[in-house]
Amino acid sequence: ARYLQSPSLLQPTNSTSRSVSLPMYDFPEVQDSTEKLLAALVEALESCNETAHVQTPDSSVHAELMKMWRSNDMVLSQSCGLPFMEELHQFVTVIGTPTWTDVSDEHGRYQTVIVVRESLDVSSVAELGGLRPVVSNTQSLSGWCSLGVAIAEVTNDSSFVRPFVQSGGHARSLQMLQDNNADFASIDAATFRLLKRHRPKLTNGLRLIGHGPVVPATPIIVSKSSTVDADELYRVVSGVFGRSDLQAALADIGISGFVRLANSDYDGVLELVKIAEVVLPRN
Repeated sequence: ARYLQSPSLLQPTNSTSRSVSLPMYDFPEVQDSTEKLLAALVEALESCNETAHVQTPDSSVHAELMKMWRSNDMVLSQSCGLPFMEELHQFVTVIGTPTWTDVSDEHGRYQTVIVVRESLDVSSVAELGGLRPVVSNTQSLSGWCSLGVAIAEVTNDSSFVRPFVQSGGHARSLQMLQDNNADFASIDAATFRLLKRHRPKLTNGLRLIGHGPVVPATPIIVSKSSTVDADELYRVVSGVFGRSDLQAALADIGISGFVRLANSDYDGVLELVKIAEVVLPRN
C-alpha cells in the first residue's frame, strides 16, 4: 500500500525532519485509517520538538525495511520482534506495541495462527509430517520462528516436514496455500484477521490447527538517535492511540489500544530462534 499523504506530510519540512512509518500492516483496504494514524503520530512527535514526516517504505522488500529501521533518518516505525533482537537493538528502542482486537492479551502478547489447506486430512501440528511449509521470510518471528517452535513441540526431526519455501509476506504465503504450492503456514494473527475480513479468498478453505508461542507483538520502535527521551515518546505515542477522534480508524485497522513494552520484553525471542532452527533450519 502507498499512503497518499499531503505534500506537507510526505516531504521533510527541513533537513532535520525524520520519518514515521507503519509498514507491518500496510494493507490498502485500511489505507485511509492508517493515513489518519500516521498523521496523528507526526503531529504528536512534533509536539515534543521532533520534526517528522511520513515515509512509505516497500514492506515487501525486507532489506529496504532493515535499511530504513537502522537509519538515523527514521524516528519512529514498527518492526518485527525477530529483526529487532538480531539486528536492530543497537539502533532502536522499543516503546510499546499496539494491542489487537481479539488477538492480543492485556500485556501486548499474542500467538500466530497455524493453518493448513482444508482439503488435507490434518487437524494438528503433529500430523504435518511430509507436508510443505511456506514461511514469509526467515527473519519473521511470526512466519518462520513461531512455526518452527510449534513443530519443535512435537518433534526434533529436521526432516519431519519438507524444506520450506519463502513467500515474502503473509498474504503471499496464504496465496501459495490457495494455489496448492504449499500446504501449511504460520500467519501473524492480526494480519490473518485483517485478511479474513478484506480478502476472504485468501483465508477460505483453510483449517486452523494450532498456534505459535506467546510472544510480544510487533513493536513500535524509536531511533536511539532521537534527542527525545523514550518515556516521553511513549507518552505522546500512547496519547495518539487513546484519542477519541481516532478510535474508528484504529478499530478499522484492528487496534484496540497501546501498551508499554521495553527492549527486555523481547529477550526470549533468541531462545525461540534456537528452538526453531532445529526443525526449520535457516541455512
